[in-house]
Amino acid sequence: RAIARSRARMCHDQIALDVPPSSVVTASDKFWFDTNGFLILRNAFDKSAIRAMNAAIDARIDDPTIERKGNLRLTKRGGPLSGDGTTGRKDVAGFLGWPRGEREAFRDVLTHERLVPYLHEFCGRGYRLDHNPLCIAQDPGAEGFEFHGGSATEDGRWNWPLAYAVEQGQIRCNLLAVAVPLTDVKEGEGGFVIVRGSHKSRFPAPAAVKRYEDGPEHGYAPALNAGDAVLFSEATTHGTLAWKGKSQRRTLIYRFSPATNAYGRGYSPEWPENWTDGMTPAQLATLQPPYHPRLDRDAVADDGINVIKPAARETFKVEFDEKIFKSKYF
Repeated sequence: RAIARSRARMCHDQIALDVPPSSVVTASDKFWFDTNGFLILRNAFDKSAIRAMNAAIDARIDDPTIERKGNLRLTKRGGPLSGDGTTGRKDVAGFLGWPRGEREAFRDVLTHERLVPYLHEFCGRGYRLDHNPLCIAQDPGAEGFEFHGGSATEDGRWNWPLAYAVEQGQIRCNLLAVAVPLTDVKEGEGGFVIVRGSHKSRFPAPAAVKRYEDGPEHGYAPALNAGDAVLFSEATTHGTLAWKGKSQRRTLIYRFSPATNAYGRGYSPEWPENWTDGMTPAQLATLQPPYHPRLDRDAVADDGINVIKPAARETFKVEFDEKIFKSKYF
């Protein structure tokens, strides 16, 4: 027992990974997320933030080079997701580095007070931004996007980069998406669609399912209001329906990972300087590269404003590492 206690004191994993029980994330939230693979937070963002983001995108959305045409299209020609067959999806990115006065609302998503408790619950303390965030826009008639994601690869193997797991009551998503609609989506108009519970499937989605040709009744396309937030595991099969609305649809997509995980590599060798310039310490904490929380990793506090500083590593250990590895960290 004495040896066990000594070893426990030598291991910092428990205190570094500990996340106190949330008073925000309810038992119902966890049940529905685990059951369905997604969760909708209604009215997560206020109208002023949505107006600011839309205004910044308005200045860039008419660039003809951002529309997916020809080989960049995302659907099978003549399929149920192809829309009018001509209008492509529009992609806008880089907004974390846009000029002061435009970028702030987009940066706030990284540590938004409504999101942080769920990011802690589903990714753990020390969560990090994994992908370059993206705004997806669909004009009337625009194509959708064939179903993707899923817990199994096309050849049926475990899709570990997107893995979803629950162990000892703790949820972990290796890649968690947060979608923020900037425009309203009415029932039947199209847009985001997801297959409930598919994050637990052990079989890959057949091609006809991905193209929405087989089993369309299993696709759930929720009605959404601008300012809602949809959190979903990337292991949950999802896609986009062709857009039938009368005005342009816009949605932001952010993807987050646990502290030690990475799918994208936009952080390497470092995020663009215009992204980090003027960011708050909490926002900067989400842009750290992947490494264990015990290795002096700053973490976003539960309030989304402050930063939790890790306990300093013992000096004698740091000095030894520098002697052996010629670096402060192993």
